Amino acid sequence: MERLPNELLVSIASHLDVDAPSVKKFSHEPTARLTVSDDTPLKNLSQVSWRWRKILLPILFRYSRIPLDPSPQWVPIDARILDNMQGQLTKLSNHEIQIYTRMMSKFKATGTGSAFDQAFDDVLINLCRVEDDDKVLKSVPHILWFPHLFKNFAQFLQFVEQYDLKNHIKNIVVYTDKEYQLRHVSTADAPLAHAIHEIWDQIFSNLDPNRLVVAAPPSTLSALLDAQMLSSDTWAFDMKMHYVEFLQQDPQRSAHRNRECRPWGNALVHRKPWTHLGYNEGSSITAYSTYEYHLKQSPKMLYLTLLRLAKEVQNCCNITSFSFIGVFPFSTNLNAIIRALQKIPTLREIQVQLAPGPENDLLNTPKRLGRAQSADLWLEWNGCYSALAGLLGTQELGDGARFVSKDCGEKEVAKEVEEYIESLQKRGQGWRKDGHEAWIRDTCLDQEAVPDEHVEDAESALHQLMLAAAHELD
Repeated sequence: MERLPNELLVSIASHLDVDAPSVKKFSHEPTARLTVSDDTPLKNLSQVSWRWRKILLPILFRYSRIPLDPSPQWVPIDARILDNMQGQLTKLSNHEIQIYTRMMSKFKATGTGSAFDQAFDDVLINLCRVEDDDKVLKSVPHILWFPHLFKNFAQFLQFVEQYDLKNHIKNIVVYTDKEYQLRHVSTADAPLAHAIHEIWDQIFSNLDPNRLVVAAPPSTLSALLDAQMLSSDTWAFDMKMHYVEFLQQDPQRSAHRNRECRPWGNALVHRKPWTHLGYNEGSSITAYSTYEYHLKQSPKMLYLTLLRLAKEVQNCCNITSFSFIGVFPFSTNLNAIIRALQKIPTLREIQVQLAPGPENDLLNTPKRLGRAQSADLWLEWNGCYSALAGLLGTQELGDGARFVSKDCGEKEVAKEVEEYIESLQKRGQGWRKDGHEAWIRDTCLDQEAVPDEHVEDAESALHQLMLAAAHELD
């Protein structure tokens, strides 16, 4: 084996290569273990010898993961903390002295009195980031968390440069299980924006991935996407994690890096000329057990991100494909996503999965179902497909466009999906079957419309969408 040339060893290693867990498990119900796999043949092979290690490094790091640091780093500087710092001036670091001096002048401007007066109980002057030498600030009981890169990220970049891996790292997963909990604090907006900007600046100035996945709790993901949640019902859905995926596949799009095409820079959605957006919001099943469940609203980061693409990106470099995964989402929540999709004329492929996948035995798990009724689950599922039929029937997707339903694994469910596509065909639109779960728009098959119950359902769903859109504040 040692006498074989490197080319043959690379070929041998390719037979042990398997899909990364972030690819295989992206459609599964989101968890913090998206990047974890028990099957690691290439990692095992890389430990056989230094030669194998050198050969496998470019393959091993093709899929890289970047965790966010879980340690809190920000302190709300109020009057009492300043009073405490004043009693320990000789122990303050240079950074703490700068904070103390600057904040004391602001504190004095608020009025006179002691820091321990009741009038100053709610005086929050500023949020300051704790540095390594800030021993006094580190002793503060309540240190706050903002999303930030792990401490060894600089060493990781040195490793990438040392082994010339930048061009080999094509897939990155940024992940955390920490929830961002300061959206109610107005003074947190500026530090949060700075922290998020720093994360994406550090990643994209040093790496050039074709695929980026972010896995985080909804509150954290909304911060990372520079979007609001627009929901006070997140408690009802009990969604621990969401996944979002961005792909760029067309190298010619690099010619469109100008302000006329999109506002390059700040938000993640504008960091690259992405061609695909995928989203997995997990299960809505818990909300079905709540009172008047149909009125509950799931987090709206995807809806707002799609609106940004519709409003801020020109057709030359907008997304061409979109995928959505959710376990029994409410039809009203999917309608909001569809309204945003209707504003993106460049779409050529839409893929959905709205029922549990084969890895998920949710429907046979009473503890997960709670008080949810199976009839309600499938009623919402049908409402979602009615709305999707309305989208496909009105959106100018063009010849060759694809619709993919990952719900076609079971015969009964596949039959329901096929009926909705057949309703489009009876409406006069030609859709050709491509395998067991995909359909291709074929204008050669267009014909005169035939009245059909599902067509009427789709048109009714579209009418409801238009009414809702008229009242929507985009």
